[in-house]
Amino acid sequence: MPAALQVLPREKPCPTEKPKTKWEKFRDERGMNPRKKRSRLIFDPITNDWAPRWGKDSVKKIEDKHNWIMEEKGIHRKAGVDPFTFERGVKKAKQEKQNLAEVKNSVSALAPSAMRDVKILGAKGGEVAKK
Repeated sequence: MPAALQVLPREKPCPTEKPKTKWEKFRDERGMNPRKKRSRLIFDPITNDWAPRWGKDSVKKIEDKHNWIMEEKGIHRKAGVDPFTFERGVKKAKQEKQNLAEVKNSVSALAPSAMRDVKILGAKGGEVAKK
């Protein structure tokens, strides 16, 4: 006789499908293909060698290391701010803008039933902002 087969139920529930982000919806409407992954290494003209795109010894860090002199011009001179401090502030503002866009995208991807509990700061009287 063949060995008895015993089927056990799953310990955890089956995973649910994640809702699509704004970009994924837009891409599907336009019939665009998903982007290919970019390689981790790119050619760095400063060192004439291949360097990582991000992380330790990345191209951006090499560029920052070689950018030790900066012309004081335009906004820096008018504001009386150190140009290096100003550049750090610009980078930080750009990063905060990206983080805010990610949060907005994750909120918009929530199912409508889950939106009842979401309160958006800045809405009048603590109301939930509706689209």
